[in-house]
Amino acid sequence: LVEVKENVIAELSSLIDGVCRTEELTKEHDRTEQELGVLAERLELLIRENARVAQDQTAYLKKENEIRARYLEKQGHLEKLDDQIAERESKRKTLESMTQVVCGINGEQVAFDEELWGGLLDHICVKEDGQITVVFKGGIEIGVDG
Repeated sequence: LVEVKENVIAELSSLIDGVCRTEELTKEHDRTEQELGVLAERLELLIRENARVAQDQTAYLKKENEIRARYLEKQGHLEKLDDQIAERESKRKTLESMTQVVCGINGEQVAFDEELWGGLLDHICVKEDGQITVVFKGGIEIGVDG
């Protein structure tokens, strides 16, 4: 692992830069929040107008239901964006902690190091046919000939 330390760090950095970006999602989140505010304001104005001015209730209810449906749709989209942003931030933290662990490796690792194991690896899968798969915390899987 020590010989390829720089390569591993570069790969982790590349993953962080590529997979964990949230800028576009954050912009879309902000736009969606603004759209929700506009829809809420439109609904409030519609309700106030209905209270002040006599109007066809069928047409009023149709408009109100359309606005509410769009609001709920946008709200669902906002929740999905929140989940995506949280997932990417979680992956970023995991990959950054893996990078710190790799940066801390000095010299040959000849003995089991619990901190190194816990910082990099999630689990190892051994199948009946002897095939071994090492799964790192960042979701990277590597097959090992066993």
